[in-house]
Amino acid sequence: MAKIISLSSIARSRYDKIKKEFKCSQKELEEHIKQYAFSHQKEGLYQTYFYLDDEEDYLGYISVAISSIDREKIGNEVDIPVSINYEIPALKITRLCTFDNHYKKGVGRTLLMFCEILALVVQKKIGCRAIIVDSKKDAVGFYKQCDFIEIAQEDGGNTIFMVYDLLKLSEFNDELDDIIAFCETYELSDLIAIFKGK
Repeated sequence: MAKIISLSSIARSRYDKIKKEFKCSQKELEEHIKQYAFSHQKEGLYQTYFYLDDEEDYLGYISVAISSIDREKIGNEVDIPVSINYEIPALKITRLCTFDNHYKKGVGRTLLMFCEILALVVQKKIGCRAIIVDSKKDAVGFYKQCDFIEIAQEDGGNTIFMVYDLLKLSEFNDELDDIIAFCETYELSDLIAIFKGK
């Protein structure tokens, strides 16, 4: 059965063995998962999750962190009243990677749907209005297909700031049954308990 697991559920000795198999054409993403992700998770900076298929092959990963958006930066792109002029809480995608040989198989989209569920959990517990990402230019089309809105190119950088509005755009249309079904498919029983209010 396919599943999504947290990096923190993998022992360091096991991780050191399996990470050698991770290959990604974007060397920055490969370097991150092999050299930095474990320590970042341990330090509480980011949370990283892997997508595994039913044979327990690692297909890709997503790293996320709590963040916020400057209200002025998003202008009218997100439907938030002008009277709200403080930072807007968000969940930030810090890395999203599909490993080589697994492109065009829905790995990225599945990890984004998982990210939306995480954001809804944060929203339910402490408040979260959006998912944000500083997208590489070659990934902008992918994020747009997943309903992210292009806001602006980062100053002096090679990334595009993009936003997914949790209230306006929802892969699940706020239907609890769809969320539960996704969580059951990927063995996310801890999240099911949150949405069922247990």
